[in-house]
This record gives sequence, C-alpha cells and structure tokens, in this order.
Amino acid sequence: MSLVDEVGGGLDGLSQLRALMASGRRPGILVALDFEFVEVEAGRAVFAGTPGEHTYNPIGDGGYADTLSTPLAPARCIPFLRHRRPVRPSS
Repeated sequence: MSLVDEVGGGLDGLSQLRALMASGRRPGILVALDFEFVEVEAGRAVFAGTPGEHTYNPIGDGGYADTLSTPLAPARCIPFLRHRRPVRPSS
C-alpha cells in the first residue's frame, strides 16, 4: 500500500495532499532532500527546504533547485485529479 493510500485513499487529489500534510508523514523524496510541504491548494503547492551536504551534486547540472522542481509539477496537478487508481504493469 502506498503512503497516499494509507493517509488519503479514496479521496480526490487535493484532499489526498491535505491528508498527507495533516498526517505529518512525508514521501521519500521529501525525506531524502529534507524539505516539506508548507501549503497546498488547487494549482499551487509550496515546499520549504534548506540545501546542505545531503543535496550536493558534484556534476552541477541543476542540483538542488532542479530537484525541487521534480515533485512540484505533479503536486500542482494532483489536486485536479479525481480518485486515482494505481497503474500496474500487465504481466
């Protein structure tokens, strides 16, 4: 079971994000980069974080700022989704 299903299964996307925030639990990407949700509303998601050694990218191709944008696009779209069903690859 996914984290979203545990805290907001059966809810629409915006309600899922709000339930996730209210639970105090964070998806792996938020834990790994040590940032968290600040607020979420339809069409807007705000995250906060502080870069540190854990975010150092020796290649220098976008680094922390680029990585922050990875969850932002889906977070902006999720509130507009109705109940989501997991997509499983066919056998």
